[in-house]
This record gives sequence, structure tokens and C-alpha cells, in this order.
Amino acid sequence: MRRAPLQTLLCAAAIALFAGGLLRHLSVPLFWHDEGDTAMFATRILEVGYPKVHGPGNVLYESGARLSVGVKESVDAYIGKTWGDFYFAVPGIWWARGVDDPYARTFRVRLPFALAGAAGVAVWLWGVLPAVPGGRRGRLVFAAAYFALCTLSVSLVLHLREARYYALLVLVQGGLVAAHLRRVWLDALGWRSYAVLTALLGTLLFHVFFVAWFPVLAMLAADAAGQVWRATPAGAPRMRALARALLPLAVAALLTVPALLFFETFSVAADFASDVGAGPGVWLANLRFVLVHFLRQEWLAAALAARCFAAWLARLPTGAEADATRRARAISARLLGFAAGYTVFGCVNPLVYERYFVALSPALALAFLLDAFASLALLAGRPRAWRIAAAAAGVAIVAGSLALRRDALAGRLAELRTPMHGPVDFVVEDLRARHPHPASLLIATNYEAQPLMYYLGSRVIVGLALGDIARERELLPDVVVPRRHWPRSLAELRRFLAQGRWSEETLPVLDTHYNNVPSLTPSPATPDPHRFATPVAAPGDPGAMRVFERVPWP
Repeated sequence: MRRAPLQTLLCAAAIALFAGGLLRHLSVPLFWHDEGDTAMFATRILEVGYPKVHGPGNVLYESGARLSVGVKESVDAYIGKTWGDFYFAVPGIWWARGVDDPYARTFRVRLPFALAGAAGVAVWLWGVLPAVPGGRRGRLVFAAAYFALCTLSVSLVLHLREARYYALLVLVQGGLVAAHLRRVWLDALGWRSYAVLTALLGTLLFHVFFVAWFPVLAMLAADAAGQVWRATPAGAPRMRALARALLPLAVAALLTVPALLFFETFSVAADFASDVGAGPGVWLANLRFVLVHFLRQEWLAAALAARCFAAWLARLPTGAEADATRRARAISARLLGFAAGYTVFGCVNPLVYERYFVALSPALALAFLLDAFASLALLAGRPRAWRIAAAAAGVAIVAGSLALRRDALAGRLAELRTPMHGPVDFVVEDLRARHPHPASLLIATNYEAQPLMYYLGSRVIVGLALGDIARERELLPDVVVPRRHWPRSLAELRRFLAQGRWSEETLPVLDTHYNNVPSLTPSPATPDPHRFATPVAAPGDPGAMRVFERVPWP
């Protein structure tokens, strides 16, 4: 039997390592706020066909603009965000109905998202493979290095594991950029295939994450137009070429118009921005946050260093640069330009989260590797000492990038051995253990209401948005779960606790901001980033999670 080449084995090992880090302990912890939102709206889709806000028991509205703005009153539909991830979650929610264990249900809902995220990482790679120098073996080594870098991007891996739009954003945005690069710059994709992919994915992107739709289509249109303008003679040929290049993006924009109107996108966004505040100072603060994140947790520093080194080598007086290295450096420049433009546009949004930029993680890794491989090719005819010095510099750049994220890497390794459990895990386990039929409970909490709805089947009132508080004040819950970090609606829970008698259960876990989030970089919007270990509460700790249960009068 013929043995597989070393490069193939190396690539397979890197993919297996990435898959292992992505899928291990996928069921733990249980959903946090936003994932619970996805699970409950997908459940509502199974019941009535679309994300309806009001149901027989629960009101589903916990994020986005105010209730008066974020609901399409004519059909009682939630329009605080688009619904792509809600519908994508439906098969997993249906599959999860076959098991009772909350962790098994979590795994079944998250698995399709994780697989979509893995496909997205691969799609980004597909987009640049024709530009990789070194033939088939070079491409296999490149792919192995790419999956290794993605494995070491802890932020990327954590986001791909979530039952939310993040993995879908990596997949759809990656498909758009890959099709663009292959058609516009690499001549490796037929126009019809490119047009169909761009029109479909450009439309789908809005339904996955509408905030990304505007900068992505604008950046791709500007890049395509610029390339045609430079490469086509002036006059009628240039106009025809421009129309042909921009037609797929224009079709995507036209197909999106009905959704823009239905979701009242501009009015919802304007209302939200007025609540948060905007301006040049906010934009600069957002930009600083994103750059710090890319430098500490992603491959921006390595990509910039490799870009400068490859550009210096290409300008040395050694004759004409080979087409292969010129092509690799050109695609790297496109990826870095796209990342820069997307970031500049994206930071206009007054409230910025790490997850908005997760799709740029593969782009930075690819840009770094393209310039690194181009540098190796440019060094082929240089003295051996040059090649040794360049290899040492490359190792130092990677090591420096890893040193910046050493805490995240160490935490992720520990989490792979011992999964983290959050406060929602403890509450769900406690109530399931003490109540054989938790669906009969009326629970009041001020945050992460949807995970309790999903795992317990209970009616959960109050929540963060106070969407139905006038009627809910007339009720007396069986269980109250106060979350001290969310004061906006905490007073409503105190109102309930002032009525009747209550027993208090203290759980051995801290009442943290979230059950857990994938974000790694602290910010005003995410003051309590990802925790790699269970936040255990010592006996008597005032910050411990507490559950109050109503004691009936004798």
C-alpha cells in the first residue's frame, strides 16, 4: 500500500486537532442569555412557524431595541435582529426533544453551529488556495499551518461553539470573500458560479447578521470596481465591465430590500443608537478596543510583520518577482484591506462586541501565512544564512503572538480537561433535582430567563426587558432567581420577595454576569469575559448564587 505523503498527514493532524478543540465538551456549560434566546425562538418557530413574541406562557423579548420598536405588532414577530440563526437552530431543537438531560440537549443544539463554523473556516481557506505558492505539497503545508493557527485562536474557537449567529457569520462572510477573491483576483471561479454564490450569500448575510451586511457588500463592491477600473480601458468597455462585476452584488441588495423593510432596520438601528449614544469619541474607543483584541488574541501583529518583510524582500534588486509570490502578496493585501475596512465601518456601530469581528480571524491568519509563504519563496535563491534568520524571525513572531494570549491558551487547555459550569447550570440542576415536574413552576428572574424557559419548560417572568411587567406584577412566583449584576429589573424581584414567606437556597457558585460568554477581551459592553473554570463560591460568600422558593402559608 502506498504511504500518504508527510504533508497530507500533517494536514490531517492539524484538522483533527482543530476539530477536537472545537467539539470537546460542547455540551458544557448550558446556554447563556443569547443562546437561550436562540433556543426559545427556534422552539417558537417549531410551534407557530416564526419568532413570535407572545406565547401561551412566556414572552420572548430580551435584547435589541425597546419592545415598542423591536416587535412587528401586525404579526407579533420579534424584529430586534434578523432570524437566520433562529431558523438554523430549528433542526437541533427538534433533535434535542428526543432527550431529557439538559447537557445532551445543549450538545444537539450546538453541534450544527459548530459544524457550520468549521465549514466556514475551510471556506476561507478555499478562497486563497490558488494563490499559495509551492504546488500541491505547498498547499497541504499551508492548510496544516492555517488550521493550527485557527486552533490557537481561542476567541475564534469559543465563538464557533455557540448556538448563535457567530459561526454562520464566519461561513457566509467567508463564502462571499472567497468567491470574490477567486473570481476578481485569481481567475479561479467562473462568472456564473460567482454571480450565483454572491447573490445568494449576499442576501443570506443580511438574515444571518444585518450589521455585517452593509460593510461587507460595500467593501466587495469597492474592491471589484477598483480592479475593473485599473484593468479595463476607459469608455464603453469599462462601463460594461463595471456593470458585469457589480451585478451580483446589486442583485443581492435588491433581494434584501423586502427584509430591510420588514425588519424596519433603519428605524430600529436609529432607536438603539439613540439609547446608547454615538459620535467620534465612541468610534475611536470602539476602534481601539477592536485593535487591542486583534493584537492580543488574533494574528494581526504577525500579519503586519510578515507583510512588511515580504514587501522588503520583493523590492530587493534581484530581478523580476515570480508570479506566484506576487499573487500571494496581492491576496494578502486584499485580506488585510478587507479587515481594515470592515473594522472601520463596523466601529461606527455605537455598541461593539468582540463577536461582531470574529469572521476576520481567518482572514488575519491567512494574510500572515500568504506573506510568510511568499517570503520563503523569495528567499529560495538567497544565502542559507538569510533563510535561517528569516525562519528564526518567523518563529519569534509566532511565539510573541502566542505569548500575548498565554492566559487564554492556558485557560483553554484547562477547560478542555475540566469543563466550566456557570450559575445557570447550578440553578437548572438544583430545580430539576428538587422538583420532579419543573414545568409547573412560575419563576421570576431578571437575567438569563430564556435558558430557564428552555431547560425547565417553566413560565419565566420579569426578565431583562420587562416586556410584560404590568401583568406580571399581579402574579406571585414559586421561585425567584435574582441576578445581582443586572440592576435594571432587580427591583421587580424584590417586590415579589417582600410578599409572603420564602426559603433561601445558596448554591456553591458565584452569581456572575453571564453563565459564560465566548468573549475574551474586557470592554464596557462585556465587563466579565469568558471564564475558563467554574466560579466556585466558598461557604458564606455574599456573591454566591441564591434561589428563593415560596413557602405556602400553613
